[in-house]
Amino acid sequence: MMFPPRALYRPLRLGAAVLLCAAAAIATAAGAAPEPLDAGSLPALPAAHRVLLQVGAPGQERAFTLAQIEAIGLHRVTTSTYWPADDGTYEGPLLRDLLAAAGLASAAQVRVTALDGFTQAIPREDWTRWPVMVATRKNGAALGVRDKGPLRIVYPRDMDPALRDAQYRLRWVWMIKGIAPATP
Repeated sequence: MMFPPRALYRPLRLGAAVLLCAAAAIATAAGAAPEPLDAGSLPALPAAHRVLLQVGAPGQERAFTLAQIEAIGLHRVTTSTYWPADDGTYEGPLLRDLLAAAGLASAAQVRVTALDGFTQAIPREDWTRWPVMVATRKNGAALGVRDKGPLRIVYPRDMDPALRDAQYRLRWVWMIKGIAPATP
């Protein structure tokens, strides 16, 4: 019995590798949009009743505990980030839902403030165009400060090639302590 020459195996292996990579890319892109999540499917979080977030204009803020934030409705997204070590699966409510719960649904933009004093404006267009998340967990576990938590903004970066643009990098605010309306 004659077998094909070894030289034919290399193109076949390359073709198979290309097909596997393409299938993985399609699977990643297909799962890039956040999907609704049943909160009962995740373990309870420690310190769920401690206030973590102030949302609203000064003097009109609403305080949110972790339990209140998650009660808004959880979603899950698996996405790449600008920092490869942070790639993974995140859970939390959508920013638009949190803003609606706090009475800021019609804000033109919001300013997100981190524990270290960093602030960044996020325009309304972002949370209406994409399902931007306020992540409370990564892979089902609570985000600690060492994990850039307890709250962080997560864009579904793999959902739209536009989100790979560098202008969105600074909008991935972590260690969030406050969100307030901002003027454009």
